[in-house]
Amino acid sequence: MKTRILLGLILLMMPILSGCWSRIEVNDLAFVTAAGIDKMEDGKIRLALQVAIPRMLGAAGQGGFGGEKDIGAKAVWVVSEKGETILDAYRRLQEKLPRRIFFSHSGIIVIGEQMARDGVSPILDFFIRQREARMRSYIIFTKGESVNILKFVPKLEKIPAEIMREQVKQHIGVRINLKDFVHMLVTEGMEPVAAEMELVSSNLANAEDSKAPSPSNLETNLSIKGSAIFKKDRLVGWMNDLETRGALWLRKEMKTGVVTVNIPKEKGNGKISVYILKAETQITPILSDGELSVEVKVRAENELYENNSKLDVSDPKVIHFVENELEEDLKQRIQIVLDMAQKKFKSDIFGFGIEVERRYPKEWKNKYKEHWEEEFSKLKVNIIADMTINRTGLTNKPLILKVKESEK
Repeated sequence: MKTRILLGLILLMMPILSGCWSRIEVNDLAFVTAAGIDKMEDGKIRLALQVAIPRMLGAAGQGGFGGEKDIGAKAVWVVSEKGETILDAYRRLQEKLPRRIFFSHSGIIVIGEQMARDGVSPILDFFIRQREARMRSYIIFTKGESVNILKFVPKLEKIPAEIMREQVKQHIGVRINLKDFVHMLVTEGMEPVAAEMELVSSNLANAEDSKAPSPSNLETNLSIKGSAIFKKDRLVGWMNDLETRGALWLRKEMKTGVVTVNIPKEKGNGKISVYILKAETQITPILSDGELSVEVKVRAENELYENNSKLDVSDPKVIHFVENELEEDLKQRIQIVLDMAQKKFKSDIFGFGIEVERRYPKEWKNKYKEHWEEEFSKLKVNIIADMTINRTGLTNKPLILKVKESEK
């Protein structure tokens, strides 16, 4: 009797002990490190995937790794396919691959200009519905085709996506992931913005120089060159590096950087460069007599890193003069990007509308919300800059003055 009961229990437990019936072996997966999307001339969408080659990701000399010249060249495989939708292209790509496409390791989404100008909602819809997609994946735009970015062969890393991720993380430009972009897209009072990446030449030789390498032999590198400006889900324009730095101040995203000012001839000529140690931005909407304006206060603590002028920074009056010059330079930078956003694109990429809603919720709902594009384009913005130099380095007088004093 006991034997029959024991056998019955074993039979009942067998389905539970049968293991993970739905498991997928690692060897059956194609790990995507980056994805690129382009709109083709025939109207179809091309999906390109940068797929890691596992056997090429070991240390040099292991797993068939072929040496230094193979680094990066064979660490990934770029495959692409066109379709009526991204899912259609995805299905066609899957038919080409012997392994199941796996998005959980993808950290970069690159979108070409034509696709961005036609609207990115279909792309975002696909990735936010995809269970394996990462909402923390950085979203990047390029003026060319995204597949060219994915095919870049890096020098310092095996996988190109690592180069892209590190570039974005350095705070050179705006740092926007998929979650951030979707949030800006669906939030009233703010328009999306994201980083722009390009392939640039690593060789600084003059093109007219006879010793300069031919175009086919030029080495290239990936670089954050500015930002992409959106109105709703459509790309409307680009910002360069200088304009992007101004936008970072207004978006409260300035972390660090270098500011260089020209010293006039009557003050000693030359240039002075400071390194931003700490930055802060405060945006305050002001509603007075029915007229809306915004006050922007920017503050920064700086360290003087380079003095190519004849100014003696040991003098407090000189330091005060340099601080004033830095403040004027900063206000000009911010004004440039303000004029671009308000007059040229009429796109509130700074989130001023959000600040207005927080401070004046009733007025925002009843007056400004429905017509914010018009209100933003004529919004008066008062910029107040406060730049302080806390350190001047290990020396005060510029080297040129010390050399002249030693010659006397």
